[in-house]
Amino acid sequence: MDNLDATADGNHFDSILEANPFADVVSSSTQPMSSEQHESTLSSSLPTTVSHEEPEQPQATPPPAAATASLSSSPVSTQPQPSAPSPPPQQQQQQTVNSSNSSISNGMASLHLDAGQQPTTTTRDSLEEVASEYSQPDSLQVPESGSRPYFHVTVQDPQKVGDAINAHIVYKVKTKTNSPAFRSPEFVVARRYRDFLWLYNQLTLGNPGVIVPPVPEKHALGRFQDEFVESRRIALERCLQKIVRHPMLYGDPDLKVFLESESFNIEKRQKRAEPDAPKVSLMRSFGETISNAASNPFSKFVEVDEWFASKRSQLEALENQLKGLLKSVESVVKQRKDLGGAIADFGESMIPLASAELDRDLSTHLIVLADIQKRMKELHEQQAHHDVLSLEHTIDEYIRIIGSIRVSFNARIKAYQAYQQAESEVQKKQAVYDRLSGNQSKSAKPERLAAAQQEINEAKQRMDECHREFEDISKLIKSELDRFDHEKVEDFRDSVEQFLCSMIEHQKQIVALWESYFEQTEGMADTVA
Repeated sequence: MDNLDATADGNHFDSILEANPFADVVSSSTQPMSSEQHESTLSSSLPTTVSHEEPEQPQATPPPAAATASLSSSPVSTQPQPSAPSPPPQQQQQQTVNSSNSSISNGMASLHLDAGQQPTTTTRDSLEEVASEYSQPDSLQVPESGSRPYFHVTVQDPQKVGDAINAHIVYKVKTKTNSPAFRSPEFVVARRYRDFLWLYNQLTLGNPGVIVPPVPEKHALGRFQDEFVESRRIALERCLQKIVRHPMLYGDPDLKVFLESESFNIEKRQKRAEPDAPKVSLMRSFGETISNAASNPFSKFVEVDEWFASKRSQLEALENQLKGLLKSVESVVKQRKDLGGAIADFGESMIPLASAELDRDLSTHLIVLADIQKRMKELHEQQAHHDVLSLEHTIDEYIRIIGSIRVSFNARIKAYQAYQQAESEVQKKQAVYDRLSGNQSKSAKPERLAAAQQEINEAKQRMDECHREFEDISKLIKSELDRFDHEKVEDFRDSVEQFLCSMIEHQKQIVALWESYFEQTEGMADTVA
């Protein structure tokens, strides 16, 4: 990663690299709920009820490409958006790779396994508890001096509802805020995946040029598996957290409807049918740009602005690097799972041998060794799960964010096309006026010349408006990319630090397990010899 800070000193990294980076997670399967059970559950905990919704409408998703055009624009100066101020010191996460051993131990205290303690079997509750360390940073509450409210948003308790044909997962979205725009400081609503997708589409169409945090991709197969449901829950939660931290999105009315509406399906349909002609027409045109982008890749678009051309090349290279890194991390996670399974098999094979051994001391050695192998398997599973939480989710998230950046580029192209069309209209109106003014016959009345001049003035006004809109979107995208670069460095630095701290702590626990072997067999060494 080009911008990833390397803050650790050499000695600390030497100690880190000595640790063996190998480990996973065992999760229980998701139990389906009947519709009656689901209604009973929600009626006791939610202010809303989940109803069967209309068939899913086609949604705009982040495409990998853009429309065809030839772009020539005046140079655009970079005016970055002021970033949100840092949260209070007591809420900030102090994560640095060169932190002391004591801070690492404190940060990973919940993972510590004493030498004589039996590891517990991983369940959905334990997975969500561990995942909360990665998906709910203290920086979520970001008060901005003057007017910026704070938000604390979590996505919890995924439940499978519906029959075999219409089955889907419903999540509880809990929000805490001090914003006066909301009806209460704390509320809980039930939302399904397509509701999150609706929010992404609305924010994208209503905020052209803004890089909207993307939702995870849709999957048709394996979507009810426990591991997939938990992974999607974390991704949806991270998406909402980034949205409420964005200075241009946290006050969006569509976000307000999503977070607090008790009749969300009705309001969603009403918003889709609102007859706000000028605005809706413009937003639909942006929607057409988004949907057409998949069939009109960037390779067909000739970019004249060197800054945007350079950024596009950087993003394409970054995307390829991230995809390669994601593949490597997935391979590491798989190897940790395989290693845990092999270690467990090795330990189980020693139990029959210990039972058949006549020498009591040697049999005890084998039993202790088998028990240690079983406990090491638990540690490797935990390490694999932490690899997913710390690195895999972040990498996958930024691959999707690059797709959202392409959508913002498409909005700029659409604005440029509107400007070019307005400029063409001015030229046509001017040609009509010149033809009338050059006509020496009596048919060239002053009234017609005045009307033609008025049309030219109106066309020039529209052209100026389109040009300003294009310039504004260009400046906005530049500031958004600056924000993207800054957040990318922070997110990957935090992910790498969490990965290293988790790996170090698990290796310490493995060492402690081997030390416990000698403690348990200390008095038998001479006898066996």
